[in-house]
Amino acid sequence: MTILSAKPGYSAVELHNPASMSQRLAYIHYFRAIAILQILILHACRVFMMRGFDEQVHPSNPFLILNDILFHDATMYLALISAIIFSARLSSKPPLVFYHQRFLKVGIPYLAMSVLFSTLFFFKLKNFREIYDFIGFTKTLSYNVFWGEAQNTYWYIPVILLLYGLSPILYRLLSTSWRRPMLIAAIVLPLFFSRTGTDVTISTCIFFTGTYVIGLYIGEAVEERLGAISRYLPLLSVVAAITTVLLWFLYTYGIDKWGPTSLRESVHFVQKLSLGAVVLVWLWRSCEGLPLMIARPLSTIASSAFGLYLLHGFIYRRFLRIASAVFTSPDSIWNLIGGAATIFCLGLLSSLAIIFLLRRLLGNHSRLLIGS
Repeated sequence: MTILSAKPGYSAVELHNPASMSQRLAYIHYFRAIAILQILILHACRVFMMRGFDEQVHPSNPFLILNDILFHDATMYLALISAIIFSARLSSKPPLVFYHQRFLKVGIPYLAMSVLFSTLFFFKLKNFREIYDFIGFTKTLSYNVFWGEAQNTYWYIPVILLLYGLSPILYRLLSTSWRRPMLIAAIVLPLFFSRTGTDVTISTCIFFTGTYVIGLYIGEAVEERLGAISRYLPLLSVVAAITTVLLWFLYTYGIDKWGPTSLRESVHFVQKLSLGAVVLVWLWRSCEGLPLMIARPLSTIASSAFGLYLLHGFIYRRFLRIASAVFTSPDSIWNLIGGAATIFCLGLLSSLAIIFLLRRLLGNHSRLLIGS
């Protein structure tokens, strides 16, 4: 799949020499792994600091601030990856074929997991005794599916499904006189139309459409565009450093809103684009020489990325009690790191184990359940 592709594992030869994987865009595959790992780390830290103690860790906590600065909005990378792969590999397909594939690889697993978690939480809170409960469940399920509320991490799926729907149109517009205005809008509009947390809003959709259009542009001639970007790596590195320092200032002094616009989201947008460009170019240049001990885990995580995205929020909460029992002081930075690391490691390994088990039991049909 394109959002967090569930591709079969690569052979040892391919992993050791990713140049032989050029048709598979090996560097994009590895970038996918880095993106999902950042999301998993972000959520592991947040779930422990928000739910691991009697009171939430204060927003001014340095560890919480650092976590947000480094990893918040890493979902932008997923939108960028999806757009690059569509433009480079899938744009030649008839739109109906593309939509059918996205429905099978993204829509159905998302629907399956939404049904599962909506059912678990609905019947945990209510006694199912009357027909009115069934009507209430139907309303709850419909709401959760439409707005991505079955898990608090699912908000991104309705957004990317919308972008999938727009992909053929946006791609064709880039080959017309609208190209330059679209690229300017893709950079400027997200600076003013901020992502609104985990709520699916028009502003959030505009925010991610900007990243998606940039990805479509890169994917048109991905090798050429990455070569052009590589010439600006020093400047991009400086921009990434400056925006990271600026984010620390905004978080430390509690500065955010400027009218309806989130200044933090605006800076995050620039920071993640510049950081993403630096990492992507580095992978493009060096993926052929990655040691097997690094390439193999990255490939495994990338191949399981959508399953990890769908499962990790629920799995993390299963280990929250363990982490809280061992790391009990919210005032200790080492306790915060230890608790978050425990949830991340146990959650990642458990999610991978579930994905592996489902693959063994269901074969290729596991993709219809967890997308992996």
